[in-house]
This record gives sequence, C-alpha cells and structure tokens, in this order.
Amino acid sequence: MASFRRIILQNRQRSSSTKNVIGVSPEPYLDLISNPFNKRQWNYLSLGPSYIRLNQSAIRPKCQQETEIKNQHKDIYSKVENHLTGHPHRIPRSNAIFKQYSDHLLNYLNQIYFSPLSYKDQLISREQAQILGSIRRIIINMNLIIRVTDKGNNFYIELSSNPFNEIFDKVVQLLGALRQKGLIRKWQYEQMMPDRTKCELAHLYFNPKTHKDGIPVRPIESTIHAATKKISKFLDKILRPIFDDKCKDTTIIDGASLITELSKYNKKG
Repeated sequence: MASFRRIILQNRQRSSSTKNVIGVSPEPYLDLISNPFNKRQWNYLSLGPSYIRLNQSAIRPKCQQETEIKNQHKDIYSKVENHLTGHPHRIPRSNAIFKQYSDHLLNYLNQIYFSPLSYKDQLISREQAQILGSIRRIIINMNLIIRVTDKGNNFYIELSSNPFNEIFDKVVQLLGALRQKGLIRKWQYEQMMPDRTKCELAHLYFNPKTHKDGIPVRPIESTIHAATKKISKFLDKILRPIFDDKCKDTTIIDGASLITELSKYNKKG
C-alpha cells in the first residue's frame, strides 16, 4: 500500500512540474536598485496586509497583556450592556446578570491570554515578531513606502496644478447649455448636475502584473467620485436595458455566468 501511494505521489509531482502554474498568493515586487530585505523578510511581506501574526499577545510583557484584557473587557461589556438595556430588551442596569456576564467575560479573556503556549508556538511567535521588527527598522532607516498594489488613492503624486475646478466648471457649463437650448428637461438637468462637496478629482493608478516577465502594469482610471459621475449614471439607466437585451447571449457577468454558458455550449456539442 505504501509503495502504491509513493508511485501516485511521484506521478503527481512529475505531472505538476510540467505545467505552467501561476500562484494565487500575494506576490510582492520591489522597485529599487537593490533589495534590502533578506529571504525571510521577503517571504513575510508576501503574506500581504491581511495576514495576522500568531499569538501576538503571548510574547508581550504581562503588564501589557493585562492592559489589553482590561480594554477588551470594557469594550465588549459596554456594547453588550448598551444593547440589552435599550429597546426592545430594556433590562435594568442593576440586574445581577450583568455582574455575572462581566465576571465570566473577564475569566474567559484571562484564560485565553494567559494559557501557556507550546514550545513550537512560542518559537514561531518570537521569530515572526523579530522578522516584523527588522522589516520596520529597514523601512524607517531607508525611508521606504510599502503599498498594496491595488485600488486606492491614499498614496499619490501631487500635480503642479489642480484641474478640479476647470473640469467641474466645464461639466456645469455643458449641462447649463443643454438645458438652455431645451435639449434636456429640468429633472434631467438636476439629476446630472454634480455636487461640488461630494466630487473629487479622478485619478490614475497602475496594477502591476507580477506574474509576467518585466512586471508590466495595467493602467486604471478611477472616476467613481468624478464630476461626470451623475451623467454616467443617468446615461447608464437609458443604455443598460438596450445593451442587456441585444448582448445578453454574449455577455459574461461573473464566474457562475461563465460556467452556465460553458455548460450550454458543451450541450450543443
């Protein structure tokens, strides 16, 4: 049985090695002359911003753990108490059940925080903390900026001049001219008129294709809060039904839609 299992594993490894496989895990890339990070640091960065370190509080000093327990207890207890004393429960705050809940919650948090870790988990926790600390020191010393290569406008390169007012005024003038000539009605004019307090300048960002040679980028322009958003929304309501009707047989909406269409195609032979 063992030899049979070994043969299957060997065949699987051999077949997998001959295929071009693209990983789905985060793949970091570096836009620097030299890489300041070692292999362990680089692997840690590849885990991405959503990664949560194991047993972070277990290697902290006891006083820090006690402070964290106190803060968590206060936060959780206050939320539960406010919920149960409000509508529709309206339980009096003097009810003994709150004292019982507070004691049980505190005991649970103490048990979770102060439960001893296995030797292996202690080593992993300390190693990850050391790696993270070394990454932070490199970032500070070399004045680096690490960003998620995806949507967002928290990090940007400022322009020498701000074209927002010019773009906004052009949109307003265009709508005013259309309304004055009677080409659009009042309610259409009001629906498409942008709100200056809710508009922002459109921005261009680039998503790196880290799985391709040379790491090319895909340019994407974000106009979700642009001055023309309401015009686009208005036109979409008019054009969307026409598009859906004429292109429903060739439109793929999502993964489930793709599978459905492939199934139909397969049945047709």
